Amino acid sequence: AHKVMLLGLSFCLMTSAMALDVETTQALAEQGDMPSQYNLGVMYYHGEGVHQDYAKAFEWFQKAAEQGLATAQYNLGVVYSNGIGVSQDHVKAFEWYQKAAAQGEAEAQNNLGALYENGNGITQDYDKAVEWYQQAANQGEYASQYNLGWMYENGYGIKKDKQKAFAWYQKSANQGDAMAQYVIGMMYKHGDGVSQDEIQAEQWLSKACDNDIKVSCDQ
Repeated sequence: AHKVMLLGLSFCLMTSAMALDVETTQALAEQGDMPSQYNLGVMYYHGEGVHQDYAKAFEWFQKAAEQGLATAQYNLGVVYSNGIGVSQDHVKAFEWYQKAAAQGEAEAQNNLGALYENGNGITQDYDKAVEWYQQAANQGEYASQYNLGWMYENGYGIKKDKQKAFAWYQKSANQGDAMAQYVIGMMYKHGDGVSQDEIQAEQWLSKACDNDIKVSCDQ
């Protein structure tokens, strides 16, 4: 029984400022340029061209998020969820994930689903969790595809359906998600939601093992 945990931070420099140096990025950020504010947050988070400073990363992500940048809103949700550069606060994480999710940010939709599933920062609601996982999964977000498979397998917020669970796990596994590969392998091994197939089982468990899912290496 495994669930994908909250995703890590999504930190790619925005194209419009990739070639700019730190001083130029800082100057533009201070003038209110949203991409530069986001980029400066990335730089401080990773210590790229500046001393690593999570508090300053948070500060600049917040400025970009308040201007409506979905990726910054998502990252702000992640830092609140994990207490990076700011005190952990699931309620505030929920608020920022919700803003990003409403703009179609798939990772935020997944994490919003996770908050609903686990009741962090919001009343637990499996129906809402499924709703957000579904939106992200439909965009091809691999963690949500896994999570949606989990919900179908266990009948949380949706009618239990092993075949649909398998189908969503497979989408995630095909994108290289090791946990989904392991689950697919075990489903093939035991004929659970799919016809038993030892060859397919071995292939998927081997992939999961190669991706460092230790338990699959003992099967």
